[in-house]
Amino acid sequence: MDSRAIIKRKGNLKIFLDTKSFNHLLCKNNLYLEKILNYMNSKPFEFIRSPIDTNNNELKKIFTYYEKYDFKEDLSSIEIIREKSHSYIGFGYKMQDVESVGKTIYDKNFLTKDEKEAVKLVFIQVELMRSKDSDIFITQNETLLKKRLWFESHFPGLPINIVSLNEAKEIMDLFSKYQNRYYISGNYTCNKRYWYWLSFRQKIPNFHVEDSILKAFSRRFVYLLESLDEMGFQYYLGVNNDTVNTMMYHFNYFISLATGIFDGLAIRTKNKYKLSFKNNNFPSKISLNKKAGREFLNALREKNPNLRTHINEYVNFIKLIYGLRELLIHGEMLDINSFKFSGGEERYEIGTVKVKGDIINSIKLCGDKIRKYDNFTQWGIFEFNNSYFLEPFHFAKVASKTLVNFSNKYLALLDFKNYIEGLRKNDINDHFLRSLELFTKNKLGF
Repeated sequence: MDSRAIIKRKGNLKIFLDTKSFNHLLCKNNLYLEKILNYMNSKPFEFIRSPIDTNNNELKKIFTYYEKYDFKEDLSSIEIIREKSHSYIGFGYKMQDVESVGKTIYDKNFLTKDEKEAVKLVFIQVELMRSKDSDIFITQNETLLKKRLWFESHFPGLPINIVSLNEAKEIMDLFSKYQNRYYISGNYTCNKRYWYWLSFRQKIPNFHVEDSILKAFSRRFVYLLESLDEMGFQYYLGVNNDTVNTMMYHFNYFISLATGIFDGLAIRTKNKYKLSFKNNNFPSKISLNKKAGREFLNALREKNPNLRTHINEYVNFIKLIYGLRELLIHGEMLDINSFKFSGGEERYEIGTVKVKGDIINSIKLCGDKIRKYDNFTQWGIFEFNNSYFLEPFHFAKVASKTLVNFSNKYLALLDFKNYIEGLRKNDINDHFLRSLELFTKNKLGF
């Protein structure tokens, strides 16, 4: 999904659910769906769902609307009855308009009943947004998700905010944090500092507090997770001069922290094995970056070949992060600008930085691929007029996940055991472990 204004300081996030999609996912025991339903009664979320039958007790508790039809069998209005409110919302479209749009997006002359109903939900979402009864529409209907920007640029030609389950989970997480609510479960919140500490410990279970280098490693990782969310805030505040500048501020910090994490691991490794190599008294030579740390890496191979192999498996990722650091700290930096695209079948707006071929090549070697419902890649890259652009938030999300996987296995290869499993095996039932288990099971964000 492109950048758009969804989160806000006050008020609730109003969520419209596609019940049919949810019924289908419940049959598969979808964990994302279960997490979202866990927040059904949590502030600041307010749910409504489409009115079809469900066997799920939690879905049954969510209010539905009632459809009113005129004598021509056109949907004329919908009625929403909540515990403390009752409202009517007019429906300004003819059913023949809905069916005509459906034939276009499904590319067929005759629609099934389910296909007609799916397209009708899009138009109902428009009316719900107009009446401020919905901010996002959650569906797993593949056609609606793939055509969501087409709807907004053609017919009905208005913002719709169609999101997948995974995107909704992310938006809900950032929305609540932006209002200073840090949920570890639907009924439990904690302070900001503790939330990010839980997030770090859940992601890096092999971390142990042993010395100042590892303590600094943990602090950098916590700050990195926080900077990622700060970029997420700017992304879902929409594109303007302030949000793109603030996005770049946190992106610069993110890259610096990531290289600091790499450097901390390298220093801890040198100290553990008492590595000796040419110029080992120069801090810049103690590096996981092959360009600067060749002698360090060669010395490591003698002591721990498995760890050296692990580093080599992430060589393109490490090169990418250090390359961006050189640009941001010592080079010409990167300028972020609002990018508007309007052409072909859709239009969108997003904050991007223009990047060169060496960065693109490193990202491709990291296994980048196109996102399922968007025109940019998982790492936030898209091409326009033979130039490449990077969207910082999506880049940072994938980079964070990659850094987590790299770092935890790195610690394991340094012979650090899984600290969290150790607590469980020793039957330590303290507040931290209980909080961490709730967090792991029910957290919405990364």
